[in-house]
Amino acid sequence: MNRLERLLADARVGVLAEESSAFHEARFDSAQERETATDLLAASPGPTALLLLLALRREAPEAYAAVPASARAETLAAALREYAVLNDFGYLDEDGNSFDREAARALLELGTDAVPALRPLLDDLQPGPLAGSEESTIAYILGLRRADFAYNYLARILGCRPEFDPDPMIRDDHLAAMRTRLDAERR
Repeated sequence: MNRLERLLADARVGVLAEESSAFHEARFDSAQERETATDLLAASPGPTALLLLLALRREAPEAYAAVPASARAETLAAALREYAVLNDFGYLDEDGNSFDREAARALLELGTDAVPALRPLLDDLQPGPLAGSEESTIAYILGLRRADFAYNYLARILGCRPEFDPDPMIRDDHLAAMRTRLDAERR
């Protein structure tokens, strides 16, 4: 199995970047490897491409930049929607702060190009679980949802300080306000 296949295989089963030897060992030494990776990411954005996308971003920034922003955004948003745990994005805490890992930083770098991919996630009230004792406990106590992560990134992309409340019902109001804002801007 070659390096690209190993990255895709790990992502297919939801291996986190920090736990993936394929991610840590990924290199894009040849122009052919970089071209194959960018073609694959452009043609098939989705959660199974997350580790490939993040490895390309780290190892070959010029090739990463050649992947259309919409494909990068769709891959990141799909991982936020479908991964079993969201540690590759980081975490939110009870003070409304966030710690951003690679996937979150990549989303934020996209700026407004990420908005169309993130907007549907404002409606995703499925749990936003994290692995690890402290992070998992915080996510559970706060009842973090995938929509809370999307809201956090959207607010920051739009130049706002994200509001956060430990009560999910109050966070629902923040989600509704963001939906209204985005819908008004789309018109």
